[in-house]
Amino acid sequence: MWHELRSNRAMNLRASDIREAFKLCEDPSVISFAGGFPSPASFPQLSNTELANLLASPTALQYGPTEGLSELRDLIATYLVQKDIPTNRNNILITSGSQQGLDLVAKLFINPGDVVFVESPAYVGGLNAFHNYEAKLVGVEIDRHGMVPESLLSKIEKVQKLGLIPKLIYIVPCYQNPTGVTLTLERRQEIINLAKKYNIIIIEDNPYGELYYNNPPPKAIKTLDSDYHVIYLGSFSKILLPGIRVGFLVAHQEIISQLAIAKQGTDLCSGSIGQVFALEWLKKFSLEKHLTDIRVYYKKKKEICLAACEEFLPPNVEYTKPEGGFFIWLTLPKDVDARKLLPISIKEAKVAYVPGGGFFVDQRGENYIRLAFSQVEGDTLVEGMRRLGKVLEQALESDSSFFLQSTSKLNQLSLAK
Repeated sequence: MWHELRSNRAMNLRASDIREAFKLCEDPSVISFAGGFPSPASFPQLSNTELANLLASPTALQYGPTEGLSELRDLIATYLVQKDIPTNRNNILITSGSQQGLDLVAKLFINPGDVVFVESPAYVGGLNAFHNYEAKLVGVEIDRHGMVPESLLSKIEKVQKLGLIPKLIYIVPCYQNPTGVTLTLERRQEIINLAKKYNIIIIEDNPYGELYYNNPPPKAIKTLDSDYHVIYLGSFSKILLPGIRVGFLVAHQEIISQLAIAKQGTDLCSGSIGQVFALEWLKKFSLEKHLTDIRVYYKKKKEICLAACEEFLPPNVEYTKPEGGFFIWLTLPKDVDARKLLPISIKEAKVAYVPGGGFFVDQRGENYIRLAFSQVEGDTLVEGMRRLGKVLEQALESDSSFFLQSTSKLNQLSLAK
C-alpha cells in the first residue's frame, strides 16, 4: 500500500488543531471564533473596472522572477526603511504568504534534531513548519510582556549541555498568535543579545504589527540587528487581502540567494497575479489611509469582544486584553479540558473556538482557548460570547472528574437567554 512507501519525514506530519476546528464548524449556523482570518469588510472595496485596471498587465499572467517582482520589492524596501529597517530589493524575497517563508527557512537551516526555540504557547503554523523538518522544538515561557529572556537563556544552556545544536528562535513579537501579547522593547534587545552571543538566528514573524489599536508597538527586532541575526517575515494577508498570497522575507543577501534556490524547488515563483495586484494597489491607493480605517474597524470589534468577556464569562475564567491583532486568550481552571468541550460547544451552542493544547510543544495547555474576534460581526459576536459563556459556566458547575470523562451531562445544556 502507498502509505508503506512514505518517507520518515512524512510519517511525522500532523494536523493542527486549527485545521480540525475548521472541519467541525463547516455548518454556516455555527458562530466561529476559530479562524484568525481578516474580515471581508476590511478588504479594499474596488469596482470591477478598478480591479481590471489593476491587473491590466501582461506581467500578471506570466511567470516572474523567483525573488519576486523587482518593483514590488522596491516598494516593500521603501516601506521597511520608513520603519527603521534598512534594506533594499536584494534583501527581500517575495513568498506565497509568510507561511512559505517559515517553510523555506526551516528547509534551509534545519537538520533532524536541531533545536528551534519557540514561544510557549506559539503559532501552530510555525510549529508545524519546523516539526515537518524534524526539528526539536523547545518551548520558552511567555508572560504578558512576551517571551521571557531568562527562560530563553535557561533553555539555551540546557540544550547546549545535552550536546544539541540550537539553530533558530521563532517569535511573533506583536499581538502574538495565540495570546495577543506584545514583546517589550527591553526584551527585544535582550533576546537579540542572546542570539548574537550563542550564534542563533531569530525568525521575527510580524503579520499583525500594523494592526495596533492605540499606540504603535515597539520597533521591530530587525531594527536592532546589526549583523544579520534576524530574518524578518511580513505579509499583506492581514492588512490587504489574504487571497493574493503575497508575503515577504527580509534577510542577508546571501541568505536570500539560498532561499530563492530552495523556493525554485517548491513553486518556481509566487503567483504573478497577486504580486501585480499588491504592486498596483500600493501605487494607486494610500496604504496608510487603509491601515487607519481597518485599525478603527478592528478596534471596535476588540472592544465589543472584551466587553462581552466581562459580561458573560465566568469570573474564574481569565482573558488577555490585547492592544492589537485578532486574538484573545482564555485561561480556564486547570481541571477543564477545552479540547473535550469543543464538540459540545459546536453541537449544542453552535460556537467554535480553538483549544489551546495545540499551541504548546510540551503536552500541556488543555485549559486554554484561543478566540479570534476578527471575522465575527457586532451582534453575532456578542451572541457568540453569550453562548460560550453558558457552555463554560455549565462545564465549571459540573464535577470535574465527570466532565473530563463524559459529555452526556453537557449535552443537555440550556442556552436560553
